[in-house]
Amino acid sequence: MDRGLFDAARSMHIKMKNMEIVANNLANVNTTGYKREIPFSEYLARLENKPMKQLSNMQQGNLIETDSPLNVALTGNAFFMIKTERGIELTRNGNFMLTKNGDLVTHDGYPVLTQGGTLNIFEETINKDKTKQLAITDNGEIKYGNQIIDKLMIAKITDQHEIERDQGSRFFNENQEYELADESDYQVHQGFLEESNTNPFQEMQEMISLNKEFETAQRTIQSIDKMLGESKEIGKT
Repeated sequence: MDRGLFDAARSMHIKMKNMEIVANNLANVNTTGYKREIPFSEYLARLENKPMKQLSNMQQGNLIETDSPLNVALTGNAFFMIKTERGIELTRNGNFMLTKNGDLVTHDGYPVLTQGGTLNIFEETINKDKTKQLAITDNGEIKYGNQIIDKLMIAKITDQHEIERDQGSRFFNENQEYELADESDYQVHQGFLEESNTNPFQEMQEMISLNKEFETAQRTIQSIDKMLGESKEIGKT
């Protein structure tokens, strides 16, 4: 009976963790470039006795057109490289902007990495009319007019064992070792953003299922606890 109590409690713990994952997926339905985190139960079902670690679904999200020259999306196995407090991180969120000083940064202020390090566009090019002359080609070259001024640093993920998830749509390698993507691996789309690949209906179904399984485990614990209490009372007589 003690073993049954342990198994039921462990099941409840896993269900709670899964609920946290599902809730986080739902919270990021509208996060640009977000990659759905796979609940443990689904992850275990995918294993099929094969060594695999894929806690994030890297499936391509839909591209939405914005017409903003600083909105950039990727297709293929590719990630933008950015600089955060942790170091270099990867993201599919290409919702870029220019600071007052002309630095190219993410929507939350992190510098976007380029072959030149980071990109600063001179002050006279920042105003909205002239920003429209800024072009980013399908291989990541950044052009102002006909002049190539830099190129986006774009990495790929070949082994998810080496990648951890950070907040929102960011990923990182603890050793700060990243493999650059070949131009044949990806395509850059200026004036587009990639939507989250989370399906809210799938997550809601998962949440309902987890709630039912959690309640079942809870009732099991209550039954075992009642039986243990009764057996102690019998032992006293």
